[in-house]
Amino acid sequence: MIGNLSDLDLKSLRIFCTIVEAGGFTSAQTILNMGLPRLSVTVRDLEVRLGTKLCHRGRQGFQVTEEGLAVYEAARVLFSDVGRFLGSVSALSGQPTTHIAIGLVDGLLSFPGSPTIAALKQFRQVSGSTHLTVHVMRPDELEKAVLDERLALAVGAFHHRLSGLVYTPVFSEEQSLYCGGGHPLSSATGVGLMESIGEADYVERGYMLESQKPHQVNLKRAATAYTMEAILTMLLTGTYIGYLPTHFARRWVEDGTLFALSPAAFSYSSLFSVVTRQGKEPDATTKVLLDSLSAHAHD
Repeated sequence: MIGNLSDLDLKSLRIFCTIVEAGGFTSAQTILNMGLPRLSVTVRDLEVRLGTKLCHRGRQGFQVTEEGLAVYEAARVLFSDVGRFLGSVSALSGQPTTHIAIGLVDGLLSFPGSPTIAALKQFRQVSGSTHLTVHVMRPDELEKAVLDERLALAVGAFHHRLSGLVYTPVFSEEQSLYCGGGHPLSSATGVGLMESIGEADYVERGYMLESQKPHQVNLKRAATAYTMEAILTMLLTGTYIGYLPTHFARRWVEDGTLFALSPAAFSYSSLFSVVTRQGKEPDATTKVLLDSLSAHAHD
């Protein structure tokens, strides 16, 4: 049985909690950015440290044991207590008595009306003494950070729904397919265009399990990127096609270095949500920010 908790034990417990909340090892791979063998070894080693079986996986699927559920619940209490401890220590040092850490996806600054900026401005007017920490992460990283309670909330386009999280819609963002200047498709029109798009080298978003197929189009995946800036960089080489938010791409479209490809056929709307931890009542500071985001939500 375990005697002391090391940093490695805490990390393993967080991984196990994420696996439970994701509903199994396979779903947790994307969230944790870890392969099945490494996840299996981590849980096996944790079971050895704790001296008990935490879960079963096989033909009948993933199942948490009674002991595993008890460990999961105890770990959630532990991580919550750690957060309260850090807040108390900060207060002793004269720092602001309230802290909040939030997460955003990249590429939102050019969004019309900037709802996240407006919400944060309103939040600052109400909670000016709160120490605010803002992280910019991939959607899957944001979900994991909220599950781990490293973030109070996060805003992004989430393409799956994880157990343990609450998703509240706040706004929608239009996505369009683009190529850069110099790409053969930048001047292509008419007959054969759709086939040419299907044959062109495509930059996929690495965190999207559906591989960027909003219209069930078979795009030729030739490269992977994890941020809007990374996708834009690759498109500007004139050798790839890929999706970008229309507001984010507008500047380069207007100066003629990006070209939208058949918007009527390939554009789609991406729903953005604010995600919070399920089963955890938001504290007063988090509620203020959630109210601010809700006040600036729109279609």
